[in-house]
Amino acid sequence: MNNIFNIKRFGLVFRKDLMENMKRYVLLFLTMLGIITIVTIFMSWNYFHDFSGGNSSANLLYHNRQLLILLSFAFLAGGLLFASTLMAPMNSKLKRLSYLSNPSSNLEKFLTRWIIVTIGYILAFFVAMWIADALRVAVISAGYPDLEIKFLDLSKLYYPTDDYSSSYYMVPKFVFTIMICIYFVLQSLFLLGATFWEKTSFIKSFVAISILIFSYITLCRWAILISYEEGLGDFGNVLNSFLGDKTDAKEQLLKMVAYTVLSVITLASWVLAFFRFRESEITKRL
Repeated sequence: MNNIFNIKRFGLVFRKDLMENMKRYVLLFLTMLGIITIVTIFMSWNYFHDFSGGNSSANLLYHNRQLLILLSFAFLAGGLLFASTLMAPMNSKLKRLSYLSNPSSNLEKFLTRWIIVTIGYILAFFVAMWIADALRVAVISAGYPDLEIKFLDLSKLYYPTDDYSSSYYMVPKFVFTIMICIYFVLQSLFLLGATFWEKTSFIKSFVAISILIFSYITLCRWAILISYEEGLGDFGNVLNSFLGDKTDAKEQLLKMVAYTVLSVITLASWVLAFFRFRESEITKRL
């Protein structure tokens, strides 16, 4: 008998989680949808009010960029908050007993929760964003029938090249890729934090990660100030001193190093979260 992973048993565990928590997931989705809808309609209404009032500097592409920036922060906040619910099935005695009595393996239970809080959240967010954008277009079109209200243009999330030269795109391509990597790093850290603190996990993880990041930046800055007599006070100058004359090959190498480091941190945090998840399940049985 396979006690580590069985696809049929995994499917049953996944189905059980969805059936038992469907009401909660639906409420979370509706809450996310409501917040996105209200905020985007409010922003667009104010913007197009100025537009229809004769504000010649108003620009539809610029407004599209404003919405993209807002939704990017909303995506980050929602992802970190949802990652903190990894241990939700074990945050009370009754739930813990029911969860631990499940005969599935630790890996199957963890993968079920990981898929829901990671992939499931991403899918739910984009569905909510699409519905909210349709509602925004409908409401603003009804309020301003003389204006052509367009749907959100996701192609403006990043400038096609690293040479950023347009205010209608959110960020350059390289920065956008780094932002995605940083999101998964933070998401994995909050997910790991959930395995340490089952209650008020988001707040505790936020404080712990903030202290860790602040300490790391402070330590690096002190190391830079001590090591460089020229007084190079920021990371950019130090990188330039290592790279020397910038070339495409050196810049590509720097990018690959950044992607690799961020990916390793993300994977390591997910693996540690699994071991903490397994350890927590064992300790809760005692």
